[in-house]
Amino acid sequence: MNIKHTYISFKVLLKKNRALKICVRIFFVFVLVAALAPVLANDRPLVFKYKGNWLFPAFSLKHQQIISGNETLNYNMGNDWKLLNAEFKLFAPCAYSPNTIDAANAPRVSPFDQQTFSLNTENIAMPLQFRHWLGTTQNGNDVLSGIIHGTRISLSVGIFSMLIASLIGIFLGACAGYFENNMIKIGYIQLLFLMIGIFCSYFYVFVIKAEQLSASFQTGGLVLFIRLLFSGSVFYLTLTYLWHCGLYIDRKLNTSHKFNFPVDTIVSRVIEVLNSIPALLLIIAISALAKPSYSLLIVIIGFLSWTTVARLTRAEYLKTKQFDYVTSSKAIGMSDRGIILKQILPNVFPILLVQIIFGMAGAVLIEASLSFIGVGIPSNTVSWGSLLNEARDHFSAWWLVVFPGLCVFVLIFIYNRIATELSKINK
Repeated sequence: MNIKHTYISFKVLLKKNRALKICVRIFFVFVLVAALAPVLANDRPLVFKYKGNWLFPAFSLKHQQIISGNETLNYNMGNDWKLLNAEFKLFAPCAYSPNTIDAANAPRVSPFDQQTFSLNTENIAMPLQFRHWLGTTQNGNDVLSGIIHGTRISLSVGIFSMLIASLIGIFLGACAGYFENNMIKIGYIQLLFLMIGIFCSYFYVFVIKAEQLSASFQTGGLVLFIRLLFSGSVFYLTLTYLWHCGLYIDRKLNTSHKFNFPVDTIVSRVIEVLNSIPALLLIIAISALAKPSYSLLIVIIGFLSWTTVARLTRAEYLKTKQFDYVTSSKAIGMSDRGIILKQILPNVFPILLVQIIFGMAGAVLIEASLSFIGVGIPSNTVSWGSLLNEARDHFSAWWLVVFPGLCVFVLIFIYNRIATELSKINK
């Protein structure tokens, strides 16, 4: 069953299966909340009219917004935005950012407790608009705001880490399953050039550019992704160029003796080695060596999760390459690349998609676990796991357990339910 047929079958199943339809809708709610997080939870007003000036503090990229003359309003004023007598002001539904500290409602105020609002050094009853609907943490941070912004972290970690894992796993698994150990013939000169290419690439990336690579791991973000993309491109282009140079020299020298390049054996042994290492412990060790970074966590989880995708891809390619349509494609002269990408991949991808979605659920759980024990992401980043960590020593603060834990449970349940239904379609 190819991608198109799987999509049509899934749409039909959505119409018949009410529970699955609810799961898909809830997932899109998570996506919408993650996309609109700055609009849904922000301590700066969305629209603010002050002394005739229309301001949009929540969407501005500047650190200060000039109001009139020399009077300025700093971004980090917190409740001062709420205290100003503006001509018009519109706050987000949750009028707090994840790291906004409300000392008047600390430590750990329940959603049903009496909440107070600081007004000119006096504490008054909390206005309904500024209430902490899901309570506060030890420092007075709003739990609802943390959950809203934590949704973006959990979804991003799951999606982008498995995107990295899928690219690596499908590529290596397809090569291992299709070529096996006897389809790639390589000459000795070609092998020599390949080894030289591996050494040169390694020396350039990890010795000459070691400081830049280390700095990118400390910086994180887009810089890290660009540096990793550059390093991968150096490896790929260098190996490809020297591979063809060695092939050209072998042909010129008429070296007839060639041996089989064991792609399947190499990939399988690498998978076995990585699977023998506890992934969570390895992530903790790597995170301890580098500065905690949200993007670094995505990269680490992605590079440690590709083995499952690669093993399944290898098995599917080993099975599918025996089918008649693959044999026919070889008979009409289609290249191996064309068969791998255009003939086999569209037919096996629905099966791989099931494993990828299961992997997303696993990545969300790993991120929550790491945040719970305080590693992986920066300490000032609020996530579902860090909110759960707040309740570790204070079990009476039930709202710090129930609401973040429920979000983790629901998201993982949705991933697993969708993957399970897709697996039924592919049978």
